[in-house]
Amino acid sequence: MKLNTNRMEALTDGIFAIVMTVMILSFSEIVGFKGIKENDFHAFFIGLKDDFLSYAASFFILGILWFEHHWQFHYIKHMDPVIALIHVVWFMFVCILPFSTLLAGNHANFLAPLLAFEVNIAIVFALLCINWIYATKGHRLVDESVDKKMISDHSMIAIASVVVIIAAIGLSVLAGRYG
Repeated sequence: MKLNTNRMEALTDGIFAIVMTVMILSFSEIVGFKGIKENDFHAFFIGLKDDFLSYAASFFILGILWFEHHWQFHYIKHMDPVIALIHVVWFMFVCILPFSTLLAGNHANFLAPLLAFEVNIAIVFALLCINWIYATKGHRLVDESVDKKMISDHSMIAIASVVVIIAAIGLSVLAGRYG
């Protein structure tokens, strides 16, 4: 059964819009500051640097993921139940990103929250890689005219990206343990 991709693309855009918006809501604790001294506010604001760095990294990563998905679906012309399932799982981990971002930003000095964030990132990139490989294997969901070398090259880049992310996680663990 081959289905049109329009609904999945629309759902993806909607989920990314919501997730990117929800991430900024973690800064809502700032709004309640009335009657404090300016120096106290400056100290509080500077103390949010890890939160802002986590937010910026996550927002940038979400932008890359959205663009990669958009790029993939330029070539993916049909859907089947398997790719729909891959997307449901992918969406679940994309939707967890605001939480893992908040953990990493609020607890940047601890290894476990940073690992949760990094593993979350690894999973979303791995699932997008799986999406591409599944869709393009034997031109399953892409037109026959799509160049095999381009498919292969992009698959290798996607796999290499996941390997680099996993290696970075390993380095984080080593740095946390021995650093």
